[in-house]
Amino acid sequence: MAQNVTIRDLAERTGTSVASVHRALYGLRGVSDELREKILAEAKASHYQPDPTASMLKRGALNIAVLLPKPEGMDRFYYRGLWEGTRQCVEGLRNARVDFTLIEAPQGIDHIGDALEELYDRTDETLNGLVTICDDESAAGWIRRFIRRGTRVALMDRGFEIPDLICSVETSMEDMARMATDIILKLSADDERPLLLMNGSGIRTSYRRYADSVQQAVNEWAPQRQLITVDTSDVDTACTQLEEVLRGDGCSGIIASGARTTYVTCSRIQELKDSLAELPPMIGTDVFEELAPYFEEGILTATIYQSHLEHGERAIRYLYDSFFDYSSRKEERIMERLSIVIRDNFKYFI
Repeated sequence: MAQNVTIRDLAERTGTSVASVHRALYGLRGVSDELREKILAEAKASHYQPDPTASMLKRGALNIAVLLPKPEGMDRFYYRGLWEGTRQCVEGLRNARVDFTLIEAPQGIDHIGDALEELYDRTDETLNGLVTICDDESAAGWIRRFIRRGTRVALMDRGFEIPDLICSVETSMEDMARMATDIILKLSADDERPLLLMNGSGIRTSYRRYADSVQQAVNEWAPQRQLITVDTSDVDTACTQLEEVLRGDGCSGIIASGARTTYVTCSRIQELKDSLAELPPMIGTDVFEELAPYFEEGILTATIYQSHLEHGERAIRYLYDSFFDYSSRKEERIMERLSIVIRDNFKYFI
């Protein structure tokens, strides 16, 4: 039976020290890129398998923080699923000598950068890993600081290119936008009135990408159709604009770019429903139990589904595995699947 290859064996075969091999395998500083690649190539050729138990015993328990918006108010629709997946994965790792700190940021996604700054100020390099979300420049800046300090970072979604992430579990905003636009245009093929996009704050990269993709799809498939975009960051103003469109000449269809915008739009249309001459087709985003009555009442035609639970589970698992498998040290972009949900299959996605 062949003997297991050890770090000492790799050091001898590459003509370097045990310390250098350890740094190369675990993505630590203090070794040149050339030597790192040499060591990793030898480890692969030698079928080196790290011993997770031994590694953890030597280093002690891993310290990993998960920082996401608190799932309350308008943030409950999207982040409730992320937290559910997160807690399921954390529970599965409870005997793996990992100290998890779960932080529910009370100020929401628009202030996630402030929450990251606070976490950075009260931790140090002993924070081994961080799982969070990034959708604005402030958050991106603090994530880069964590990485430079030596903390491994996995994202459940992002709007920025950030080097040296462990992984990013993502949904394509561009694909979601084009799917929604395609459906609406098919449902309203003979209606030349404007399309209405209920979008989120322009501060958020994901909302800007979504709006750009909807406009590009309209330009490509129905260039004669006007697109009206409403910013829902101020709910009262957005609802007033929505009512003005629906009570005026109307629109050929409505697209809502996120869970929050979908709920806000549906709830306002429900209030206006009895006084409107018609209900335009509407495509929303995400699946959550609060949407059930809007499907039943014909307010919501369909939604584009992304699995929040899987986002939470996968990001934590990839980060955890990266501490024991040198092949995981390079970023992996994990694209989640998308589905179209209608009234008749809504219950299967709750």
